[in-house]
Amino acid sequence: MHAVLDSSTTYEPVLDIVDSVIAFEAENLLAGITSMTDLIVTAVPVTPAPVDVIVVRSAHDWVTIEHLAHTGRNDRIARPAQDGVALFWRFVIEKFGIHPTATGAPPDQASR
Repeated sequence: MHAVLDSSTTYEPVLDIVDSVIAFEAENLLAGITSMTDLIVTAVPVTPAPVDVIVVRSAHDWVTIEHLAHTGRNDRIARPAQDGVALFWRFVIEKFGIHPTATGAPPDQASR
């Protein structure tokens, strides 16, 4: 993803989120795809449709993170770009129950 997006600061918040998933070794807990400039993420294993997803969009030093639920109970929050990683993990924890630990468990249960 860096090879495609590194030339623009517009996508830096999205790259920071991808880097955090890798840093937390959570790439085996989350599946992602890009749609032009959006990052679309869901929990693993990916189930047949309908699938809940988290969509990350970045523009003009802002990041918007949206949970698209198959129930229609969608959530969307926009924050300054520097808050993107924390906001992403807030959504992942709340919507998918996956924490930024190597096992995906809450930090107090990660070593169990």
